[in-house]
Amino acid sequence: MPFFSIIVPTYNRAAFLSKAIYSVVSQLYKDWELIIVDDGSTDNTKEIVSNYKDSRILYVYQDNAERSAARNNGILHAQGDFVLFLDSDDYFMPTFLSDLYDQINQNEEKKILYFHDVIIENKGVKKHFGVLLPNNEKNILKSLFLNNSVIGVWQAAIPRCFFEMNKFDTRFSLWEDTHLYFRLLAQYDYVQTKIQGYCVVQHSESTVAMGNRQVSLCDVDRYIDAINDLEKNYVDLFSCLISHEDFKLYRNAKLKMYLYMARVNQQYWEMYSIACRLLHNSKTFGNVLTCIKLPFHQILQG
Repeated sequence: MPFFSIIVPTYNRAAFLSKAIYSVVSQLYKDWELIIVDDGSTDNTKEIVSNYKDSRILYVYQDNAERSAARNNGILHAQGDFVLFLDSDDYFMPTFLSDLYDQINQNEEKKILYFHDVIIENKGVKKHFGVLLPNNEKNILKSLFLNNSVIGVWQAAIPRCFFEMNKFDTRFSLWEDTHLYFRLLAQYDYVQTKIQGYCVVQHSESTVAMGNRQVSLCDVDRYIDAINDLEKNYVDLFSCLISHEDFKLYRNAKLKMYLYMARVNQQYWEMYSIACRLLHNSKTFGNVLTCIKLPFHQILQG
């Protein structure tokens, strides 16, 4: 059995996929399997994968069902001790897996290995990004909530056995990775590392870039629904760790984020709609106007 199972969900990313695959094939550490889950692509994704004649690469096709379903499909096929997720337009640095392997073997018990320092690449320019988790494991979730943190799906190496009772929730296509990781961190120990080697490539077609162009109220509602689901349907996991007030503050922070994005894009109706959601959630009118930084009558006129 391989040590690492690397899962790559992809949908019409043939132009980027080859670099992602090559970054795994060229790793100094060789004990891995690469599971590419094609989520109903209509481009030449299958042809790109077939160019790599490596028995460690598995191609899995499914009808389009969004990335949470694709990642779950990859987990079902995984055989490795630890699972990693790689987006099809990102890539690994050559020593990434060997560094992770050495770090994992320093732990006597299986734990989530969280690497907080990832590399963001935009038009060839690279910078570092990451959220440092608190050292006190008992306070980790509360601290993440108070800091309005999100955890990228690609920021951890996770023991495969941890997925036996935990999967991505296919109802959500936003915040779905943080939804899962908060559940995992409520149940299992973790260790964090400064290992660098995961590169996030930003481009005009990336999910993040497209999300920053225009605010969709449907996306806002889906995002908040995912947070609400975590509070309402996982009471046994979080009731002693995160209070209702913590959830409320977290929701407010995300609504303020969308409100700011709508203001930057001059989407006045979306601003008004999000402001109403924030007002309902926070009950503080002055707070809402402060976030908007625009007289309320201008929103109505817009």
